[in-house]
Amino acid sequence: MTIWEDLDNESRSEKEEAEEEGNVVVGLVATEDSDAEHETNSEGENEVYSKISKDELVESLKELLTHFQHITNELKDLKEKYVDLLKQQEKTIGSKRI
Repeated sequence: MTIWEDLDNESRSEKEEAEEEGNVVVGLVATEDSDAEHETNSEGENEVYSKISKDELVESLKELLTHFQHITNELKDLKEKYVDLLKQQEKTIGSKRI
């Protein structure tokens, strides 16, 4: 099972993939934001909805995507181990019947 040190030692390609996914999400959020600005022409366009800065929001999204990638990889590993255990069980049961 993966431990926290293993998660900290992720490969460079996994980090790059997570950053690319973060950039895509940030791009989508920026696109939606600009579309919404064009659609509304009220005095409240510049109203602040949150005290979180854009940089903090982007960083949080990157962290969430990185965490999601770690969990996804861990689940893939667990699934492979589960399938291997099932195969071993089938072999064991099959050899007892003979």
